[in-house]
Amino acid sequence: MSSLNLIFNKVPLEEISIGMQVSYSQTITDADIKNFAGISGDRNPVHLDEEYARNSRFKKRIAHGMMTASYFSALFGTKIPGEGCVYTSQSLRFKRPVYIDDMITATVIVTSIDINKRRVKFKTVCKVKNKVVTDGEAELYVPLEFKKITINSKKELLKYTSQIFELYRNSFNNAIDEELWQWAFIDNPNGSPLVSLYFDREKLVGHYAVIPMSFLYQQQPLNGVLSMTTMVDASYRKYGIFIEQASEIYKQAKELGYKFVCGFPNKKSAAGFKKRLNWILEEDLYVAKFNYDELQKIEKKAYLDSISFNIQDKKNIEWRLNKPNKNYIKKNNNILKSFGDSFDLVFNGVDFSMLDKGKEFNLLLDHELNQHLDKKQFDYIFGYRFFDSSLDGTEFKKDLIISDVF
Repeated sequence: MSSLNLIFNKVPLEEISIGMQVSYSQTITDADIKNFAGISGDRNPVHLDEEYARNSRFKKRIAHGMMTASYFSALFGTKIPGEGCVYTSQSLRFKRPVYIDDMITATVIVTSIDINKRRVKFKTVCKVKNKVVTDGEAELYVPLEFKKITINSKKELLKYTSQIFELYRNSFNNAIDEELWQWAFIDNPNGSPLVSLYFDREKLVGHYAVIPMSFLYQQQPLNGVLSMTTMVDASYRKYGIFIEQASEIYKQAKELGYKFVCGFPNKKSAAGFKKRLNWILEEDLYVAKFNYDELQKIEKKAYLDSISFNIQDKKNIEWRLNKPNKNYIKKNNNILKSFGDSFDLVFNGVDFSMLDKGKEFNLLLDHELNQHLDKKQFDYIFGYRFFDSSLDGTEFKKDLIISDVF
């Protein structure tokens, strides 16, 4: 049987073992009984009145039974499991009275551990002169507490690359493209990324990031952030890490002057963005394939009052078109990327007349152009959340150039 001698400590759940025990001793005083009566409201004269107690079966004043039980709580909160644990149940049997000047020794002993539910059961015993006065069983919940780091510095972020890459491998069973990560997070000319990292001790278990991008609104530059890859270790996905991390990042993004966050969540995660992070989702977007002649017939739309990717910012567009291992072609105001035997129109320049005849083009369309559903290749979801309420109701110009980042 192991024994610990800890004061105001915390034992990680994974280090608690069956048979582990700790004890606490205290001599009961008249002041203790009177103070406990005041705190609890239990002013039974058997605890406070000498004459009454003398005529009782106990012959003298006794301590409150719950006082002895309170020492179990002291052990749980300061020794095992320690700070932050939560009492979920306690059974008690009061076997002998406790008198003034008795020295109580309370002991709790681990009897079972449920790692998945993070619950620990204990045998609880109070003794006076080695005789049991109170015993029972208790259950404690041990919350998972994370070390949280928020990064807004490229130099600082580089310190954690090996852990981030390892988390990516564990989350997606695939190695991260390190060149692509460098381009998106470090080479980005629009500023430093905002990255939230959650650690369970030294292990990185949660990652959420946004990167800055330059947008245009009413022909003026507008700074927003793009939601990036979410990563949570498989063993930690039941603790709501992603929602906490995203909320913290959005708060800081707003403080730094960014006007919104946007992104293209997949179908599986979209509901969480909408319900828990207050994103507005446009879930009926789709990518459709057109030949040159069909493309010329698509309704042309002015986007003067829409938020769009900023192709006028030289550094922004040069960075974006230098994505590793991708080849982009600029034709008039259209930006294309080769995709199999066709081309993705990653930025819709509205006028398609300068494009090559005899080619096929994939274009992201919104719900207003549902007459082209017969040419749909696949569905798309776009979402956003404004940090600046003055933008409420503003439309986005949805282009693949925003989503095709990582």
